[in-house]
Amino acid sequence: MIRLLLALSLQVQGHGSPVTAPERGSELTVTLITYETGGRIWERFGHNAILIHNNLTGADDHYDYGRFSFEKPHFLLRFIQGRMWYSMGYESNVEGMVEAYARQGRRIWAQELALTPAQRAALQDFLAWNWKPENREYFYDYYRDNCSTRIRDAIDRVLGGAIRHYGTTPSGMTWRDETRRLNENNVPLYTGLLLVLGQPVDAEMSRWDQMFLPMRLRQHLDSVMVQSADGSAHPLVLHERLLNPGGRWPVPDRPSNWLLGYLLAGALLGAGLAALGRTRGFMPVATLWALLNGLLGGFMTYVWVGSHHVAGYRNENLLLCTVPALLLAFVLPSGTRRKAWAVQPARRLAQLVSGLGLLALALKPLPWFFQHNLEMVALILPLNLGLWLGLERALSVRASAPS
Repeated sequence: MIRLLLALSLQVQGHGSPVTAPERGSELTVTLITYETGGRIWERFGHNAILIHNNLTGADDHYDYGRFSFEKPHFLLRFIQGRMWYSMGYESNVEGMVEAYARQGRRIWAQELALTPAQRAALQDFLAWNWKPENREYFYDYYRDNCSTRIRDAIDRVLGGAIRHYGTTPSGMTWRDETRRLNENNVPLYTGLLLVLGQPVDAEMSRWDQMFLPMRLRQHLDSVMVQSADGSAHPLVLHERLLNPGGRWPVPDRPSNWLLGYLLAGALLGAGLAALGRTRGFMPVATLWALLNGLLGGFMTYVWVGSHHVAGYRNENLLLCTVPALLLAFVLPSGTRRKAWAVQPARRLAQLVSGLGLLALALKPLPWFFQHNLEMVALILPLNLGLWLGLERALSVRASAPS
């Protein structure tokens, strides 16, 4: 069935008398292939490709972007630095590609584009040039320069800016909105992304920006109008076909509101940590939380000041996960044992970590603190308060214990 639908999507029917000297590009059909969301972390944002079919030779050229390999030298280091070195891809076995994605349960669309022969030829020339070894690799950015933005730009290039002109309208969504709705299926990943993404992803996107998602590019191209040679306007998408219904990985149209759930989880964990203050279990649990908090704060500080991960800049969550918590993790074990040198530093550091969390909440009404992070405040602030209260209880128990 997939082979049949793909063949139908590429079929071109000609009418009238044949011409003796066909215009270059008239033998080509250009189709945008959209592979919707998959199950693995790097598949949540979807994928897409440009398929160029030669109706004379039957040859298929399947071009895509955003390919990576964990085995590439220094991949992990480059990932941490935010300088991921990704590559363009090429396949001639289109049926094999489509079937591979179909087996993953992903919905697949094919949109034939109503380009002029000259535009089809220009697109083919550009993609062939881009596929050359010296041109195919590039620095990847999840939001600004990914598989979908490269394809958007290639098509817009031959259209003379028609997609960009259409895309100036606001989308009504932020980068964080799209990230949240696509990752709701994975709570740890969802929480981690909410934590490490900073203010830059809370700006409203234009439709042009929103096309960083393959699914949004497909949706928006349905509305793009282009001009014919006679000056009349017609849709860019000639026709659209569903190659595979997929549906294994559904995604909501809008992100869900999990504030109450995070608040409940934070309150329970914070109350539990405070209650442990009178038990032997407080010291290891509180030290572990302080260590995790401090490590997260250190990592987010590095992302802002030391990496190219622009999406993590100006992160208000640094008031919740802080570097001073690392010092607290160091002195807390000795403090709970009432070592003279550690009691007051542990107490002051616990107060500082909690106070910074309270400041994160207090600053939210101000226009400069517009980051969507109330869920993280609801989760982490009670834990920080629970650590402080638990420490005070532990110190009071030690002080009142008989010598």
